[in-house]
Order: sequence, then C-alpha cells, then structure tokens
Amino acid sequence: MNLPFLKVGYAERLNAVKTDRYALLSALVCALLLILIIYSFYVRVRMYMLGITLWADEAKLVENIVDRTMGEMLTPPLVNRQTAPVLYLIVVKAFTLLFGASEAVLRAPSFIAMIGMLIVQWFLMRKVFGVRILYTLFSVALSSTFLYYMQHSNELKSYIGDAMFVLCVLLGYYIYREGILGRGVRAALLFALILIVCMLFSTPAAFAVGAVIIVEFVVKCIRRDKKALLLIVLCGVVFIAAFAINYILWLKPIATDEGMIDYWSGFKFSFLIFQREALAHNYALFKDLLAPIWQTIWVTLPFAVAGFVISLTRRNVYSLAVGVFFLLLLVASAIDKYPISNRLWLFLYVIIFIYAFVFIDALRLSLKDGGGARAARAIIPLFFAFLLLAPNFSFPAFGKGEEWTLTPGDQAKPLIEYVRENIKEGETLYSYESANVILKYENGYHTNRIGNVSGDNIIFGSDEHDDDIAVIDGLGSAYVLFYHSYTPLSGDWLVDYMIEQLQRRGYMDVVMDVYHTPLYWYTNDLAKVRASASYGLTVLEAGGGRLVGVLHIENTGGTILAHDRFEDYGPLYVLLRGTGEEEQLGGAIGGVALEKVTSPIRPGEGVDLWIEIDGLEPGEYEIELVAFRQYAFSELGAPAINVTIDS
Repeated sequence: MNLPFLKVGYAERLNAVKTDRYALLSALVCALLLILIIYSFYVRVRMYMLGITLWADEAKLVENIVDRTMGEMLTPPLVNRQTAPVLYLIVVKAFTLLFGASEAVLRAPSFIAMIGMLIVQWFLMRKVFGVRILYTLFSVALSSTFLYYMQHSNELKSYIGDAMFVLCVLLGYYIYREGILGRGVRAALLFALILIVCMLFSTPAAFAVGAVIIVEFVVKCIRRDKKALLLIVLCGVVFIAAFAINYILWLKPIATDEGMIDYWSGFKFSFLIFQREALAHNYALFKDLLAPIWQTIWVTLPFAVAGFVISLTRRNVYSLAVGVFFLLLLVASAIDKYPISNRLWLFLYVIIFIYAFVFIDALRLSLKDGGGARAARAIIPLFFAFLLLAPNFSFPAFGKGEEWTLTPGDQAKPLIEYVRENIKEGETLYSYESANVILKYENGYHTNRIGNVSGDNIIFGSDEHDDDIAVIDGLGSAYVLFYHSYTPLSGDWLVDYMIEQLQRRGYMDVVMDVYHTPLYWYTNDLAKVRASASYGLTVLEAGGGRLVGVLHIENTGGTILAHDRFEDYGPLYVLLRGTGEEEQLGGAIGGVALEKVTSPIRPGEGVDLWIEIDGLEPGEYEIELVAFRQYAFSELGAPAINVTIDS
C-alpha cells in the first residue's frame, strides 16, 4: 500500500503530526472516521437484536429456505415467484442449519457482505484509484452510515451482496492484471473461477464480468499482445460456459416468467432519448434510482461524474470497465433482462461514493500549496467530505427500531405474538392473503393452529376476497391479521375494501397497529365487542345556556379507540343530546357533536377533550361517546354523563 509511514518512517511521520497542524487535523479526522465506522457496526448489531419483522419479499423468500431441504431449495422454480443467486441461498441455508432460522441468522449473510463490501472498497480506493487514506476513510464511512445500506444490510436479500461482488469483480480484475494470480493459463483459469463465484453470488456481477472481459480483450487487441489475448479469451469462454449452465439450470424459470416480465416492464431504459416520452420515462426511472441520495444529489452526482472523468483521463482501465458495466446494464434493461430499480442497483451507490472521493482527493491535489492556500487545500476538501456524510447522521435510529427505519405495513411480528398469547379456545385467526407468508414463518409451517388451544384455529386467506369476507362473517367473530398493508407501498387497495366490507357487516375494531400494520377484532355480535371506555370530568360548568369544561376519556377495553382509517365507520365523537334522544347509528349523529377524537387512544391510555358550546335550551342533557355508525359506548356498558343546563 502507498503509505507515507513506509516512506518517511514512523518516527518522522509522528513528528510531523506533532509539529504540523494540518497533519494533526488529518490524523484526528481519521480517528473520528474509524470510530464512526465502528459505531455503525454497533448500531447494526443492535438492529439485529431487535428481531424486526421480515418484510414481504423476505417472508416470501424465507419459505424457500426454511420450509425446504437443501435439495428441494436448489430445484427451481422457487415458490412465491422468488429468485436469488444460487450460492447466496446455499450460504443462508447453511446458516439456518447451523444456527437456527431466526431473523438475525437469516440476515447475517447480508451483514457479512456489508463488511466485505467496505473492505473491498478500501482496497479499490487505495490500490486502484490511489486515493489518500483520509478520503478513503471518508468514502468507507459514507458507505457504512448510508441510510439505504443501513436498511438493506439488515434483510434476507442478496442486494448488499450484489454491491460487494460487483466490487469483487473489479478487485479480481486488478489482481489478475497485477500478476498476483501468477501467469499463463493457470492465472486465466483462476481469474475465471473468481468471476464465476462472483456471478453465482450476484446476478448483476455477471454484467461487471462482461465489462472487464470486454475491456481487457480490447486493451490486449490494441497492444497486440497475442498471448494475453488468448488468455482472456480462454477466461471468457470458461465464464460464458458457467453462466450458460447457471442460466439454464437456475435463472431461466424466473427470467422467462411472464408475470415477472410484466411486473418489471415499466423499469426498462429507453434509448429513444430524442423523444419526449422516452426522456420523461428515463427521468422518472433515474429519479427513483437516485432517491436514496437525493438530499445531496446536487453535489454527490456531479462529484462522482467528475471523479469518473478524472480517472478516465488518467487512463485508468478499471474506470473504463465501470463505464462499460453501466452501458451493459442499460442495454440489458432496454431488452427486459435487468430492470432499473434502486434495490436491484444497490452497487450503484458505493461506486458513486468511490468516485466522489476520487474527485475530492483530486481537488486537494489541484489546490496550490503554501501560505493561506495551504489552509484552503486542507479545509475545502474536508468541507465537501463532511457535506456528503451529514445526511446520514441519523443512522443510529436503526439501532432503536424507530418507525421511519421500518417498512410500513410489514410489521406483523408483534401482532402474531399478541394473538399467540391472547387467543382463546373457540376463537379464530383469519390471515389476509398477503399475511400468509409471514404467519407461516412466525408460527411454523404446515400448521393451522396458533396459541394454547386444542384444535385448528387459523384460516389462511385466498385471493377470493368476497368469499373470505363471507367466511369471517359466518364465524361471528375473529381476529383479522393484515400484512404488506400500507397501500402506497403495496398498491393493494383490497385491504381497505375488506376492512370496509366487514365494518358494514358488523363491528371492526383495531386491537393493535404497528406502523400501518393492523390487527383487527371482528364481530357481528355487539356483546362480543372488545371496546370500552370510562369518563372523568376535570372541570365542567353548565348554566346560562352554556356548557364548558374538560372531558377525560379513558380506554378501558381491548382495542384501540379512534382509529381513523375510515371516516364513515368508527371515528369517535363526543355527542351531546337531550335525555332520551336516540342516536341514529345507521345515518347522521343524533344530537350535537361536541368534539371529535383525532388521535388513537390505546388500551390503558386516556385523552382530555375541551368541550365548549353556547346557546343551549334549559333542560336535561347527556354526554355520550360514540363510534360513528357502529355503537354508542353506553351500549357497551359505559353510561352516558348526565348534565343539567339551567336558564
């Protein structure tokens, strides 16, 4: 490595740090960056310990791993229209056989791949691009704290592995060109083996392999090096044979699946760039692709492009391979072979972070030294480096499981645990169609029973939603579990349809809601409704045609009050009406709505509402809490509050 310590010696370098304030500043920043990188791993460990629910695609993939033997898993196609690189699946399966199938074990390969990616990133920046240690550490720290990488390094998917193995292809290319693998046929075959392993761990790595083989072939043609040319051809032939076998035996069933082709059809690049529609389409694609770095896109992307161009002007053959790699990806996207999606292109961001700091390091070298210019040479690049890091300083939130770090609508694990602990003999759990995969993982495969009961009590939903609604209503009461239920993410409008239809037939109240993931209790028998409330008055003045005061509402039941998912069914109102006046549950509220409860009240919690109304006629009145178009709480055992208005 090109370390200054090896040139001037440890003593001289340490002395420079002591006497040179800029060298001291650099050393301090390096120490801080190392601490930041280590802390990012600590946050990840904390995140793993939380055991956060598998998101929808993870839950679909895990069925192929946990519920199948190794041989069955390696027999395509996978269930749930899933796919993953074959060596990745083998590694995950091996982990589950050794350590069990907890969320942490299933996600551990992604954690390991994240560490591997940072190590390879370090070597590429130091060896291939010759970036100073300080800015190499900045780049690695940016990758380690990058919020999108923080999220994806904690999931059962090969996306972080894609980023690592794309970089590994470039590193393999470097060690091949440098002769580290030796010379001749042996080196070519070893290089081919490295490329094949990368491809079997990561599908996009195959495009990176194609890029390095093309570039090396062209370079050797230009140099008329016949021996080297024959060796890279041999390497390419071996790789192509391995890729063809992998495609035929593993990738083809999902690659030719009409449903998957249709799903990704809107994610392909258009080369008709002179047409307005194509420009708009490509802009939307790349805007979504760059969304994870959108906060600093105005500086990150220009810096990365500038770094790439600078590297090309230095005749860096590896940057040429990177350029060909992205060109191949665009071509593959245009012919429906590799869609443009941010999670499928997770390798893009680390490459951007590499080239951004190639530019910043070049900026440092371009600034003049001596006098005040030396301060600019130190401070300006540091300013830009910290600017790129700053948007990720909220990454510790992942270790706490804060809501914004979770996948909305996919947090079903606490809901399933609640049902397991609280379901009683004779009660039933209905699992919405998309919830089946997570329920089977959390509760165990090949069972229809949950909780301490004597018989089967799970109904797994189907895609015939009207039939399922009739089944639930026929039961009279049931827990209703939803998953992948956040419509902006899932696009599943049938979740809302099912809830609304059940509300029309009976009483549908939320038992739990974890970040847009609801568990409902449905019943068509008012006696089985689990909602309940009590009242407390802090201050209440009634007289002179006026009522003013504070009403305290306490949730004493087993469901969440004032869940406002639908305006037509269930929102809570405080109602004032003359004694004996009936509430019209099927239509408008009888009486006067004094206040609406706007925030959910969880069991055991309470809320204070300010009540104020003038112009009341003298007489006897009642204050009542109602769930609009469902029930009045007096029907559930919470008597109305009697109020007398004097003249």
